[in-house]
Amino acid sequence: MLIHKTLWVVLLLIWMGGSTYWHVCRIKQLCSDSAASVPGGAPGSAPVSSLSVPGLQFADGTTAAFNSPGHLAFAKSGAQVNPAGVQSLLDTLAIYLKSNPGKRLQLTGFYDSTEQNPSTEANLGLARANSVRAYLSTLELPDTLFTLEGAMRSDLSFTPAGDSLYGGVQFAFLDEVLVKGKKPVAEEELAKAEKFASIFEPMALYFNTGKTAYIKTAETDEFLQKTKAYLKEHPDQKLVVTGHSDNVGSDALNLLLSKKRAAAVKMQFVNEGIAANQVVVEGKGETQPIASNESEAGRRTNRRAAIVVKK
Repeated sequence: MLIHKTLWVVLLLIWMGGSTYWHVCRIKQLCSDSAASVPGGAPGSAPVSSLSVPGLQFADGTTAAFNSPGHLAFAKSGAQVNPAGVQSLLDTLAIYLKSNPGKRLQLTGFYDSTEQNPSTEANLGLARANSVRAYLSTLELPDTLFTLEGAMRSDLSFTPAGDSLYGGVQFAFLDEVLVKGKKPVAEEELAKAEKFASIFEPMALYFNTGKTAYIKTAETDEFLQKTKAYLKEHPDQKLVVTGHSDNVGSDALNLLLSKKRAAAVKMQFVNEGIAANQVVVEGKGETQPIASNESEAGRRTNRRAAIVVKK
């Protein structure tokens, strides 16, 4: 009787192990093999389909090179990173950055046109880059070491089952000149180009990628101080903050993002001394672009908040 029960236990364990292997290695394609065939081909024949897992490779000029046979993983239409395949590389990267103050990285997240964006970021690529940055912060790396970008690509490495993605985020060290601030990033250029004329004329505020605080300049400070003084003398007047977005993502999401952007500006103005009941928040989504959304530069220009006092 004991032998009979032991046999059943052994068979059960074999069945559980085989099922786990089949799901993880054959269906999800998450085993260490860089090219795994999909079941269905006869022994000795070419596989029906295969996935070559792209390695993660990047370098800091000729100073240091980072290479891993594995890569980051994401679920299709998912923003949450699974770093298990490159854990050792990321640990090494963290040590390198801590040992070399002043180094910075750009994280560029990618997404396919067939994917949905469940996040509140402007696009799924940006959300994936932000997820990687969040993970790196657990390795005691400050957010300020990273800039984020998001872009669509048509050559991403999905598993044959189509439910998982290898890669999804590209690492690149920023040029030393850029790090020292001799070459401003685009958002800062846009912010500095805005000139104050009157509190009754709209002025655009811009935001660094992944940040909710607008970029402050001498011009925005002049607008703030004169608006604060005017509204204090005219309690029946309002400051209108209108958020805008680019056209990446759904209309509903862009409307939500634009409202959040405007709400963040209102909070900052209230903290500077303007009465909350004198600040009106609006969101226009992608409906009022001031540049073409066909280029990244144009989309960056459209991601803004407009401020104006309306009598």
